Amino acid sequence: MDSSLLEITIRQFIKFIQRFPRPGKTRNFFVAVSLDIKSAYDSVHVDDLILKCLQLETHLKACNVIQTASLRIALGVPIWTPDVILLKLAGQEILSGKIKRLAIQFFIKQIATQPFSALFHTPDKIFSQLVEKDAESLRITFRNLNCIPDHIISLPIFPYSNPNVCEIFLKDFYFQNKELPSSIISSDFIECIQTFFPNHFIIATDGFKSHCHTSIAGFSCLKQFCYRIHPLNAVFTAEVLAICQALDELVIPETDILILSDSFPALSSLKNIFFHSPKVIQRLATKIHIRKNLNKKIALLWVPGHSGVSWNEKADSIAKQVSDFSPYIDWIASEDILSHLKKQSFQITEENYHKSKYQLLIGNTPDILTISKWTGNRVQDRLIARIISKTITTPGLLSRFNLHPDSLCRVCNEINDISHILLRCQKYASVRVTLWRKLNIVSANITYNVLLSHVLVNKNHLLIFVQTLKYFDIDQLHPFGNKCFGSIVSSPFRSPLNYR
Repeated sequence: MDSSLLEITIRQFIKFIQRFPRPGKTRNFFVAVSLDIKSAYDSVHVDDLILKCLQLETHLKACNVIQTASLRIALGVPIWTPDVILLKLAGQEILSGKIKRLAIQFFIKQIATQPFSALFHTPDKIFSQLVEKDAESLRITFRNLNCIPDHIISLPIFPYSNPNVCEIFLKDFYFQNKELPSSIISSDFIECIQTFFPNHFIIATDGFKSHCHTSIAGFSCLKQFCYRIHPLNAVFTAEVLAICQALDELVIPETDILILSDSFPALSSLKNIFFHSPKVIQRLATKIHIRKNLNKKIALLWVPGHSGVSWNEKADSIAKQVSDFSPYIDWIASEDILSHLKKQSFQITEENYHKSKYQLLIGNTPDILTISKWTGNRVQDRLIARIISKTITTPGLLSRFNLHPDSLCRVCNEINDISHILLRCQKYASVRVTLWRKLNIVSANITYNVLLSHVLVNKNHLLIFVQTLKYFDIDQLHPFGNKCFGSIVSSPFRSPLNYR
């Protein structure tokens, strides 16, 4: 998984995986993974857990059980902690969803590597080369993305990966220091052009992305263009595609060409191109290589954006003039599709949490990966995870499992759970006043989720809170440990269950 939380306990669950019944030779358990080409399984980049599940043909639901069981141990929370809280704390997507996503990503990567793909050699035979279940999953994905496989930017037939494809100037001139005042950048840019590029035909390009449109633009002293592109494309892709389109529409044969761009990452990626560079960069390199036979020289010059350079400002203005009526180009980068699918998968975890009743009880807390950067060790990580999930060991919690004779606070005669101890118990009034002052909490009557929002606002507040917990007599290392939750008969979150 992307998180190390699952990796640290994965070996403990290899035997756990083997306890699940083997489904035999059936292939119906993994949607979009059941390739009819055996060698393709070896090409899918998956972690050890997913690979083990594929080899044993375990059910997708079993994968989810393995994941959540591993995370419960890693986070140190009880077995009855709801999955929606668990995944929110871990900042992870559900494992069955990740398996399906990785398979779809594998197919999309194969489409983008045409004609060098081991699976797809021609776009019109993509779906026919897959089993029906995989083909249908891929069709649904493209339908949701509002595109077709032909729109994906693929490798050129003759890829060009030479870093010296053309002259690229990133930090070679004085005006390329963005910390300079705009007036100096503008005047020094004009002087640089007159001195080093007096006979070059100048073209300026730009890419633009808003919540409505993604566009590319370019102009020269003779003509200009502005196109809409697929909204999933990132700004990086748009900047590169703008240069590609400028080479097609704006260049004049047998002249020296100077292309201006304010995208440092795009030009830097082109200057350091290698075989695994983004497909759009490799397309641009090939296009420049071919164009060099028609032009004397082609050079790319980085210009600081929004720094008063008239060429860049005009290109930016043209790109922002895009509308629903602007010409549309279907290009879409596979890397941007993969990034979108991953983001979408993690959004499902967030949406499930926000739709649940636990959002009101706990609030919108950061995941444990963020919190672990603030804490000192894994003991504190586990403590905070239990505080957030309200599963810290208290008399009120233990009484639910008949592990404590009295659930009521002796001072206040209320349920002695973590909320009561931290927010209302009179025994700790003086400690609470001091803590509230350090956390900048004004109101004396607050809810549990409001307290957590103050605690988790930054590292300093979190450390103050952790150091103060000992004065609340919260037993951080209860002698029962996690084992007391192994055979649960009740849960503060769910209806009573009986695990045998």
